[in-house]
Amino acid sequence: MKITKFLFTAVAVLSLGAGSILAQNLTPGSAVPASYYATNTPAGTSDSYLEYRMDMLEEALKKKVDKVDTTKAFEVKLSGRLFLESVTFADPHVKYGDFAGQENALGAREVFVGMTGTGYRIFDYSVELGFAGNHSAFRDAFIGIKNVPGLDYFRIGYYRVETGVGMVTSPLNTTAIDTPTASQAFTLGRRFGVGQTYYFANEQVRWFNGIFESTGVSAGPKIISDPQGMIYNSRLTFVPYYAQDGKRFLHFGGHYMYRERPKGGDDFTAPGARIGGFSSANAWFATTALNASSYNQGGLEAMWGCGPLAITSELFAGSFGEGRDMYGGYVEARYFLTGDVRLYNKRSGTPGGVRLKQNFLCVEEFIQTCHGKAKGFGIQSIGAWEVYTQWGFTDSDRVARAAPRVIDGVVDASHSGGRTTDLVFGLNWYLNPTTRMMFEYVRSEGAKQGTGGYRATEDIFATSFRINF
Repeated sequence: MKITKFLFTAVAVLSLGAGSILAQNLTPGSAVPASYYATNTPAGTSDSYLEYRMDMLEEALKKKVDKVDTTKAFEVKLSGRLFLESVTFADPHVKYGDFAGQENALGAREVFVGMTGTGYRIFDYSVELGFAGNHSAFRDAFIGIKNVPGLDYFRIGYYRVETGVGMVTSPLNTTAIDTPTASQAFTLGRRFGVGQTYYFANEQVRWFNGIFESTGVSAGPKIISDPQGMIYNSRLTFVPYYAQDGKRFLHFGGHYMYRERPKGGDDFTAPGARIGGFSSANAWFATTALNASSYNQGGLEAMWGCGPLAITSELFAGSFGEGRDMYGGYVEARYFLTGDVRLYNKRSGTPGGVRLKQNFLCVEEFIQTCHGKAKGFGIQSIGAWEVYTQWGFTDSDRVARAAPRVIDGVVDASHSGGRTTDLVFGLNWYLNPTTRMMFEYVRSEGAKQGTGGYRATEDIFATSFRINF
């Protein structure tokens, strides 16, 4: 064995020209451990010394050949999703006051393609384009920089204003078919801006601050007036309990937003509430013109998860001056019948992906019958089954009562406020982590105040098939 190692060492040195590598600190008696020298044997002639030379050669070659410069790595990941949806109203043609009724909906809610990745260990980026009907628009288009002194994580581009956990959560990780009505009523969606995020205590404390333009400029280039108005947004989340890689957690948080009206821009309107929260539905009542130069909004959020069971709740409040206030909120509970779990994402302060115990699997098999064997299909595993319920409300009654819109001395009833409540029951069937079917029932109620007021209810049945990669 020792003779073989000696021959291998000699051949390697000659063939690779490694003499220059070994010349440093490899001469006999120089930085060579005493254990390599044989007793009563001149240094440099023992087999132990040759073993030492070979070990050093292997180490040098490994550093020279296998070392990868990760600072030059650039990664690209393609992604996409397809959402097919059916929404059926029990009374689609009933009209109440200024409510024009609602048609059923069927089709592709969204077709999405995107590209995300990292670069040079400090950059990340995302470019996402969505298609719905004959309309296409950017979803996200931003660049982020990690470990910026004094800022931690910095981002610039077109992305979501953080007005609560409901609207910040990725559509891939939401529980219901649509985000709760209250979340929709108090969100601005995406805006162009700059923001930074601090992380503390092993990412269990997260603090986001951002400044966005107020006009709603899309991600593409557009000529805009000056000034455009400003949005200041901050969201703080705290996770005092986090265990088992996010299977068990306790989350508290809150957000604040201040928005200016753009100079010469359209008047603000009190947020409307769509029937059942469905994006394809009309609003229960017309929104209220506010005639305000700015407004403030805030919210509180809480989440708790313990394995297959989780509960989420949020409260919102908006103040438009002169006693014109709006409120909203919801509570959601979900439970995996199959014992699976949705993990918590500390980086975003939102629910993350579902960890399945097993994917749905149906295989072809032969069944023994009285007439012999017959071809059939056998279910090997059923995937993950999740049940959920939501209750939520919005209240914009005080907006109209505090300062009603008056035209020629007459209160404009079409701009009065109102209240909504939604009760949701649903079932999610996860075939695998990227594919699920959703079944949902919603009982939605709208009550319009003032002249021409009314109270009405709608029963809604919805299904959705979603796949992403």
